[in-house]
Amino acid sequence: MKKGFTTAEGAKHADTHNEKGLKAFTLAEVLITLGIIGIIAAMTIPQLIKNYQKKVLHTQFLKAYSDLNNAAKMFETQEGFTVHEYSKIIKNPEAENASQAYDSTGLLKLYMKYFNGQAQAAGSTNKLEGEETLRKDVYKRILGYIPAALNGSDNSSQPCDESIIMTDISGRFFVMDNLLNGIFSNVTVGPKICVDTNGKKGPNKYGYDWFVFAFTKKNMVIPFIGDDLTGYGEDLQDPSTMCSYTQNTTTYTCAYYALSDTSPDGNGSYWKDFLK
Repeated sequence: MKKGFTTAEGAKHADTHNEKGLKAFTLAEVLITLGIIGIIAAMTIPQLIKNYQKKVLHTQFLKAYSDLNNAAKMFETQEGFTVHEYSKIIKNPEAENASQAYDSTGLLKLYMKYFNGQAQAAGSTNKLEGEETLRKDVYKRILGYIPAALNGSDNSSQPCDESIIMTDISGRFFVMDNLLNGIFSNVTVGPKICVDTNGKKGPNKYGYDWFVFAFTKKNMVIPFIGDDLTGYGEDLQDPSTMCSYTQNTTTYTCAYYALSDTSPDGNGSYWKDFLK
């Protein structure tokens, strides 16, 4: 009769068997494994961060778009006119000629009353500081930076350069332009308004956190589209030149694609695929 293991002998036998089945990792193998993990992390983490940043920018854009429209509705309820209609009424008391009759600063101040929280002037321009237009040096002085084109290139001019710059309680910046003077007096869209959706946080580029919108006769705020900055077009004649990394200045219609989340080149999402 074969003698069986005692309890102690069985435990010892099991330990011996397990030891034979295990093989310890060498230091070299551990270092190689850690190196591979590090390489994978280095490749994926930056992209994850970038995707998160673009998601935040998208959310801020939608919030700004919603706030612009809500304020426009409250404006009409309280003032009895749409922003578009009121822009034809309000006059600049310091106007020296017909081209200066439209009071962009007065309209912006009145409009900003209907944002949540206290809005205030971030800085003043035009007659208030002797500036003829809100050129890049004025942006630099007031904001501390100059809003750049989509590809990061410097903009010698800005699409909104008629009013003071105002900021709301969240730190966003708002600037208004005029689109209703002279030959534009019969248009049904305007004036334009430019918005920095996240304040000074950056990247401070049109198409990322700076966007151009326009007020309509029907009291809506819509993305600005047009062949140039002086006229609104119902259709984009050539989308590839309106919001493109190859263009240095004509990137003011990106809000059109940002709102619909469609890439200007026709490939995928604006926020996920188009933005770099």
